[in-house]
Amino acid sequence: MRWFKFFPLVFLLLLATSVPFAKQWRQDANLGAKGGIEGLVVDQIGMPIAQARVQVCNTMYGGCSSTLSEPSGSYRIDGLVAGRYSLWAEAKMHTSEWTPVVVIEEGLITRHDIQLRRDIPTMSVQPATVQ
Repeated sequence: MRWFKFFPLVFLLLLATSVPFAKQWRQDANLGAKGGIEGLVVDQIGMPIAQARVQVCNTMYGGCSSTLSEPSGSYRIDGLVAGRYSLWAEAKMHTSEWTPVVVIEEGLITRHDIQLRRDIPTMSVQPATVQ
C-alpha cells in the first residue's frame, strides 16, 4: 500500500519519457502522407505528346512511380509520399527531359508541365570516291 504515495511521481516520470517517443511517432506517421503530381507533356510548339513515359523517384527514401501520358498529353501520378522527387520524361522521337527536384506536399497535387523537343535524326553523307 505504500507504493500509492509514489504513484503520482511514477505517472509523471512515465509521461515525461513518453513525450519524445510520441513526437517521433507523429513524425514517422507523416511519412505516409500522400500527395501527387500532374501536368502536360508537350513538344516545343505546344502540341501534346501521347504515350510519353513520366517517372518520379523519391530522392530521400528511394522508390519510383511512372505513368504514360494520355492522348491529350496529360499525366497524373497519385499516392506519392510527401518529399523531394526527381522527374524523368521521355517519348519516342523526342529528347528526354530530367528535372532534378520536384517537391510533393502532403495532401496536394503538384503541377509540373514538361516540354520535350522533337529529336530529328541526322544523316551524314560520305562522298563517293571515283576511280
